[in-house]
Amino acid sequence: MGYAGRSRTGLAAASVALALLSPAAQAAGQVVSGSGGLHADAAIDLKVVIPQLLEMRLLDHPAQVTVSAADAAAGEVVVSGPRVALVANDRRGYFLEARLAAPFAGASIEGLPAPLTVDAEGGRALMPSMVGMQRPEPYRVRYHLRLKEGTAPGTYAWPVALQIESP
Repeated sequence: MGYAGRSRTGLAAASVALALLSPAAQAAGQVVSGSGGLHADAAIDLKVVIPQLLEMRLLDHPAQVTVSAADAAAGEVVVSGPRVALVANDRRGYFLEARLAAPFAGASIEGLPAPLTVDAEGGRALMPSMVGMQRPEPYRVRYHLRLKEGTAPGTYAWPVALQIESP
């Protein structure tokens, strides 16, 4: 058999194979037209995962707090100036939780996105979502620290521990 005969035989075999594969090709997203042209369609599923970000930095917080005789008599110490830098990317917002050490009976923290009140058991407040907003500047806060009755004047370790949590 000459070259032309083998060519026709090969072409016929390819046509039969293509016809047999046509249902499989169509199931795979390819359509075979009668004129011999191929057309392919495909779909890609793309999923972007943004990792959860919860970040808190305490800036300008003192290591100690001094209770003067006037503070002891008033039952409260006010500390202004510390800053709290917060970043959270959860659409539900985030929790700020606070714990308090002796000799303090309670505290309120002003200057955060939502008020936070702390008692002997601790305190927790849901803060609003930051999603879609620019990263905020650190919040300048004011601590109102309520003393336990009978607290003597002196220097005490910083009593407030803050923690950020997802909702």
